Amino acid sequence: MFAICLREFKSLFKSIRSIFIIIIILGVTVGSAKMLSNFGNELQELGLEDAYMTGLFIILMLAGPLFVTSLSHDVINGEIHSRTMRFLVTKMSRDKIVIGKFLGVSLFWFVCILASLILVVPFAKTFYFAEFAESFIFITYFVALSLFLSTVISKPGLSMFIGIVLSITIPVLGTIGIFRDDLILIRVFSFITPYYYIGQEQTMYVYFIPILSLGFLLASVMILRKRDF
Repeated sequence: MFAICLREFKSLFKSIRSIFIIIIILGVTVGSAKMLSNFGNELQELGLEDAYMTGLFIILMLAGPLFVTSLSHDVINGEIHSRTMRFLVTKMSRDKIVIGKFLGVSLFWFVCILASLILVVPFAKTFYFAEFAESFIFITYFVALSLFLSTVISKPGLSMFIGIVLSITIPVLGTIGIFRDDLILIRVFSFITPYYYIGQEQTMYVYFIPILSLGFLLASVMILRKRDF
């Protein structure tokens, strides 16, 4: 399982697309922090010391789902399509393959978010531990969702298309559901997105998101157990 995790982690860092995404995330995070550092005294007076995270927060909320989908839409069906899955299942259980893939992709995003926040430290003079945990929890939801789609859908091209559609739809409907109580269907849909929990005043709601991620992960495990290669 850990071999799969490490393999997935390394492969993501070797991808040109991954490097491009990392540059965007780091660039936006540092750029916004540097700009806000010019208003350090004003931010302190307004009690907005965590504003240095604004760039990273916005890019993760808006583009994070699309970034995850573009990198991991074929995390399972890509192995099936290339027939390497037949080899993998002879070495370890299908459950370990799914969990290893999830851990590998999650570790990649853990490092990316950690690096971004470390670069903010010189401007903010502090490390945002709580915000780091919340950002990582948020992004792992989409890692689990991408894994689920890649397990359910056999064609990588189709899983990428559906993943892109969802990565645009979920942020839009999830955000609308936070502010519009009168739209019942959208409000209900927002309950299964991380945006509802991120948008609550009490930060403790964020820690309900892993339950949704676990649901996608368990569903992926159950489905892959029954798949023929």
